[in-house]
Amino acid sequence: MGKSDGITRSRSKVGEAYKGFSIIKVLAVHHWWNSYNKCYEMSRQYETKREVYYEFCKEGDENRPAQAYGVYPTPKSIETAKEAIDKMLSGEVIYFTDAEREKYVYRPNHKCQWGYGYESLMKILKEHKKADKRMKLLLEDRLDDANFHYEAGELSQEHYDELEKYITDHYTFHEKFEIYTYTKSKRIKDPKRLEAHIKSAIEDYFKEHKMDVGDTSVEVKFCEDW
Repeated sequence: MGKSDGITRSRSKVGEAYKGFSIIKVLAVHHWWNSYNKCYEMSRQYETKREVYYEFCKEGDENRPAQAYGVYPTPKSIETAKEAIDKMLSGEVIYFTDAEREKYVYRPNHKCQWGYGYESLMKILKEHKKADKRMKLLLEDRLDDANFHYEAGELSQEHYDELEKYITDHYTFHEKFEIYTYTKSKRIKDPKRLEAHIKSAIEDYFKEHKMDVGDTSVEVKFCEDW
């Protein structure tokens, strides 16, 4: 098998559990091909770099890497890993596992192809209102991951009324309807007048149902009989 670029990791538990968490030592070996120009002759050399860091997970999850908590900056010693656990338990900071981010951030964004509209944004807004601090951050991260940074920022500041107005103003529904007419003996002779009547009927419908509406265009086209 040929050598290729990448990272190889090995994990091993160190010491006894600390406050219900296992500390894991990770040896990461970065390996890649590098090209060199020696007296106008190109050569390739396979290089590696070793890195040691620590992570932690709930006791019992040692063999499940996705259940390790992501800490930044990455702990470089057992003691700094313990300090991170203490900060998390005290509520000073919140850390998430890869499994949590996959479930609440990446998988939902992949499902909707990182696209959000009025209904989906309003759903997140309502969920954020009722969520605990941990879930609030995950919902904000979901929007940030989809490049909805303004909306995520408004959520983080709990500007719910302002965000609801912004969503209403900027995420309108674009819908298209086609009308087919079947007349006997005579064709429609005044399409502009028909357009005006249809547009008026649509506007009356919006008023009746108390719907805010932007520009509504109506265009009547003649088609050959089919």
